[in-house]
Amino acid sequence: MVGQLLDYGYEVWLTADHGNIQCEGKGRPSEGVIAETRGERVRVYPTPELRARVARDFPFTHEWQPVGLPADYFPLVAGGRDAFVDPGEAIVGHGGVAIEEVIVPLVKFERRTR
Repeated sequence: MVGQLLDYGYEVWLTADHGNIQCEGKGRPSEGVIAETRGERVRVYPTPELRARVARDFPFTHEWQPVGLPADYFPLVAGGRDAFVDPGEAIVGHGGVAIEEVIVPLVKFERRTR
C-alpha cells in the first residue's frame, strides 16, 4: 500500500502513540482519596505537601516540577522501570518518563532513485 501511495504522488508518513515498557512493582501507595490520579507510573496530588508525604515512603519516586501544568497539579513519578503496583508484580507501563514512553516515532517514506 505504501508503494502504491508513493506511485500516486502522495507523501507517506507513519507515526504511533508513545511506547510502553515492562515495569516492576515497588509498592502501591494507599493514600485513599488524597491522590487525584492513581496511575501505575504517575500519581497526581493537589498539593506539594501531600505529594512529598507519599514520596518519603516510596524512595523510587521523583517529585516532578509542575512547569506548564495547572497550579494544583503535582505529579509523583515512578523512576526507571518501577511502578506503583504490588512489589514484584510485572506490568506494561505507558505514560511514565522512560525514554521509550516519551518518544513518538515519526517516519517519512520516500523512494530513492539511482
